[in-house]
Amino acid sequence: MKKITLMLFALLTISIWSCKKSELDQVNPNEPTASGSLSSEAGMTAYGAGMLGRTIFDVPNAGNTNILHIALTNHSIMGDEMFLPYGNYGFRWVNQVYQITLPSGTVSTNPFGVTQQTSLQGFNSRGAGDRNAFMYEWTINYFFIQQSNQMLASLKNGIAYTGDAVTKKATFEAWAYWWKAYAYSRIGSMYLAGIITDNPNGSTNGTFVDHNAIIVEANKQFDNCLAALAKINVANINEYNTLMKSLVLSFNENTNVVSPDMWKRQINSYKARNLMVNKKTKDMTAGDWNQIIALCNDGVKSTDNIFNFGMTSDGNNDLSNSWMHPFAFTGPNTQWTFVSERLVQDFKSGDARFTKGILQLPNAPATDPTYDLSAFANIRSRGLQFGTRWAATPIENGGLYATGSANKGLVPFACSYEENALMLAEAKINTGLIEDGLAYIDAVRNSQNAGLAAVVGTGLNLTDAKEELRKERRIGLFLKGVAFYDARRWGITAPVSAGGGRPNATVFVPASLLGTPTPEARPCLMNYSYMDYWDVPQNELDFNAPASGSATVTNPK
Repeated sequence: MKKITLMLFALLTISIWSCKKSELDQVNPNEPTASGSLSSEAGMTAYGAGMLGRTIFDVPNAGNTNILHIALTNHSIMGDEMFLPYGNYGFRWVNQVYQITLPSGTVSTNPFGVTQQTSLQGFNSRGAGDRNAFMYEWTINYFFIQQSNQMLASLKNGIAYTGDAVTKKATFEAWAYWWKAYAYSRIGSMYLAGIITDNPNGSTNGTFVDHNAIIVEANKQFDNCLAALAKINVANINEYNTLMKSLVLSFNENTNVVSPDMWKRQINSYKARNLMVNKKTKDMTAGDWNQIIALCNDGVKSTDNIFNFGMTSDGNNDLSNSWMHPFAFTGPNTQWTFVSERLVQDFKSGDARFTKGILQLPNAPATDPTYDLSAFANIRSRGLQFGTRWAATPIENGGLYATGSANKGLVPFACSYEENALMLAEAKINTGLIEDGLAYIDAVRNSQNAGLAAVVGTGLNLTDAKEELRKERRIGLFLKGVAFYDARRWGITAPVSAGGGRPNATVFVPASLLGTPTPEARPCLMNYSYMDYWDVPQNELDFNAPASGSATVTNPK
């Protein structure tokens, strides 16, 4: 039998210390036995809590890295809400815009002179080490799938439980099915193809199915999770709550338990996301929009608890390795991701989220006291998109989108209330219920204390309502994991020659290209030319060649 992903790198027995070291202690997932730790309730609890320990991986040439965070960052920078100019982990090439056309008509092609696809495919090998961007999201999600499979297989063998055995077993099952569904959702939403496997030891065949089939499998696993949640005895909800506080790590906000009903609503929202982000908006049908409405009507509420990614106060006893978290990555202590000019462009005038969350960097030689940073253009001559006049104000300074020494902030692993509401808004607007859709946009802005005037009742036509929706998804869902999905489905990341790109996009242009004393912000045409779905990483294919009849695993060159 072949081995999926887990044979591609040396397996780790991960034991990461947290607020309580035992939270993440695991057995080797390749060596469980019926009489071993997974045959006990305590062992299964520790193994389930260790699910997210798999995110810390010894990346070739880069050491221990949170590879789920790398995947989240790739989405953020391809969605152009942030940018990252450094070559580590392949970042520089992930958000390498192909061409930018200045107002004068001058076309600035990136320094490599090729598209993102050519660059990323050039690094798609095991020899490329950490620069192979394709491997991160693939690897972490098949780690999740393998560990979920092991949990489910061990649960079938029978465990001696204390208290309500039915509720505890159902909770374990729901946890395993949730992460399995989450993983398939991400694989199917990012790669041309994937593998479906239920084997607990990592064994698989070489049958690759296309990303649509992977999404079908994701939704199937969500249904399995729902079935497990339905078995939970609400009369013994305290036993469920206690177990969930052990499965969810303390720094991921485990005191606010996701109840079975909240969990069900989160699944409905994720099913809606799976439909919305894997179909171009121009191809959506009335039936698609109505399906999204039906799911989101019973989706995440503003009062619901959700599954979050957080940090400890010292940034060490968690999964961030002290810096690998979206809020830390853009904070003053790290400064790896930077606020995009195109994001700032989408804030409406008077938005309190801008006033509170974004600060303006001074022109050189002056520097900002928080970041010790000046506004910069075309950093290291790596591309015109790598420049900005803005930074995120840290939470410690009263901000919203970054953190410094306190390591504060939570980002959702899956769907949030805001995303659910804005999916409803988009579906309503696209089915002719414009005012209903605008009401959801207003609700999100109010929930985030934006302080903006209501758009309901202002007589917006369809075009203006869609633009209001686009802007709010950019701002209201900033750092919530959907920026690339949106840019892809809206056609923005497609080549300009195919109707894509973003006209009138703000770019902080170097003075040398303008003939001015200092860099200036100008409206330009962004020709991203990004891949829709990524190739299967060669790290997988070297050990698991596609069987006859498999789906396409590589974009044509």
